[in-house]
Amino acid sequence: MGLVVQKEDLSKMGKKKGLLLAGFLVSLIIALLFSNPLEAVAGVCYGQVVGIEFSTLQVRGENGKVSVFWCGYKTSVDSRPPLIGDKVKIEYVKDFLQRNAVTRIAVVR
Repeated sequence: MGLVVQKEDLSKMGKKKGLLLAGFLVSLIIALLFSNPLEAVAGVCYGQVVGIEFSTLQVRGENGKVSVFWCGYKTSVDSRPPLIGDKVKIEYVKDFLQRNAVTRIAVVR
């Protein structure tokens, strides 16, 4: 009868260890996914505003390509908010959703 009790205790301990190991591995994977070792590199775009929709700007660059930029609460406006047809200088970074997030915008005369 003593052997039966020991086997049950060992199987319970094995389940606990397995559960702890699985929890540790899941936590490690989540921590690695949320850590971003890359630093944001700022890009600069010169162009003309061709569209404004809520917090996004559509800018036609000097090469003729239209790019979309997202403005948020961290966006710094140097002179005044741009209007359609204004020439602008935009400094931006890629955010965690891989969007062009504007850090500074200036209307160029």
